[in-house]
Amino acid sequence: MDHGRTLAAAVVITSLLSCVAEERQTGGNTIDSLLQSRGYDRFLRPNFGGEPVHVNLSLTVASIDLISEVNMDYTITIFLRQYWRDDRMSFEGTNLTLSLDGRLAENLWLPDTFISNSKESFLHKVTVDNRLIQLYPNGTILYGIRITTKAECYMDLKKYPMDSQNCSLEFESYGYRTDDIVFHWKAGNSSVHGLDTLKLQQFIVGGYHAHDGLFRDHESGVYSRIKLSFILHRQAFYFIFQTYIPSILLVVLSWVSFWINPEAVPARVALGITTVLTMTTLMSGAQAQMPKISYIKAIDVYLVMCFLFTFFALVEYAAVNFVSSKMALKRKKQENKDVEKLECDCEECNTAQQGISLKRLSSTRCRLDRGASFQNNLMASTSFEKNCSAKTFHVDIDETSSLNGPRGGSAVTSPSNESNGSNSREILEKDDEYVTMSEGNRPTRMQRCLSRGLSYRMPRLKDAIIIDQYARFGFPFTFAVLNIVYYIYYSY
Repeated sequence: MDHGRTLAAAVVITSLLSCVAEERQTGGNTIDSLLQSRGYDRFLRPNFGGEPVHVNLSLTVASIDLISEVNMDYTITIFLRQYWRDDRMSFEGTNLTLSLDGRLAENLWLPDTFISNSKESFLHKVTVDNRLIQLYPNGTILYGIRITTKAECYMDLKKYPMDSQNCSLEFESYGYRTDDIVFHWKAGNSSVHGLDTLKLQQFIVGGYHAHDGLFRDHESGVYSRIKLSFILHRQAFYFIFQTYIPSILLVVLSWVSFWINPEAVPARVALGITTVLTMTTLMSGAQAQMPKISYIKAIDVYLVMCFLFTFFALVEYAAVNFVSSKMALKRKKQENKDVEKLECDCEECNTAQQGISLKRLSSTRCRLDRGASFQNNLMASTSFEKNCSAKTFHVDIDETSSLNGPRGGSAVTSPSNESNGSNSREILEKDDEYVTMSEGNRPTRMQRCLSRGLSYRMPRLKDAIIIDQYARFGFPFTFAVLNIVYYIYYSY
């Protein structure tokens, strides 16, 4: 039983092998007969010496892998299909299209098509050469290949990163002039497939157009050319999160210094310098990814604007510090003058207690019209009273004295002599007249003079703070207006 099964299997395998060998032999004889019997020469184009060969193209975009603004190019992978008619390859007896091995292309005449704006290209060869040949009964040949090319694309980056770029893919004959080969798109825009459904990371593919009937004039002659152009709209979300938002936050951070006390010099200076240096680093990082071009891009305008805002925030504090320092110097000079004057008044006070004439004392009098402000500074004059030995001066009127003419003489006594001066009165001057007041109802002369000096000791930062107050509203308002103008200008 086992021997019978083995014999039957051997018969089947032998018959299959014979059929395969016969089929291969038939196919080989058919191709060879087409090439040999008709005198086919792959080095001569169809209709040699007659009308030009019309080559129709169609393609499918597989992917656009990389778009480089630095090198101004893009990498694209396409399936390119070329159709032309070669009467030498027509056959009869069947209406079927023959799909042949791609290696047969080495024995056929092929158009010398090349991508004229390509920097570098290559054919895929995994697992075999990615190319196909189909032969139609009327002699039409379809030759398809898979190509990856890095094509040149000039980019206008004035509105970068809110720009749109027009890139192209151009096909041209390398050696055959227009009297030998003319290129056409097989079905206009319908010859291009896959581009409208393509998904890219930073771009959205807009419209595309297949240009036909183009020519290029070289030194060796005029050559036929066709072109596929398409629009790429850049998506700015990446740049919004990587550049615009950090720049805005740095500008807002620089405004925090407007709410910090002007006297906190280290805090405000450190904050201002930090924001300026960070903006400089951000600008350098953005420029490293861009080509060295001679014109200004939209992102450059925005980064420079943000840098100037952070810089002016630091300059604003320099102005505040300058005004504060100038006012402090002015107050210091005034205080020195007041101290000298108060020391002089104190010396006169002590001299008067030792018996100097009332006339000497009245030469440094203080007027009563400042009395309203003296009441507010009575507490502040305590330290001065410790230096002068008397709060008030009691003058005894002596009618017989010739010191002051008919008014008589007077002697200045200290408060220790108050028990002996029952007829004494307190003398104050106003418009060269003596006004008598009770001791408990008026400030002393030293208190009034001291109050003038103390009025300059309070810090006056009003002018410096006003600069910060204007900056708190001026900087944000100006920045918001410039952002609106920037967006409107570069978006349309």
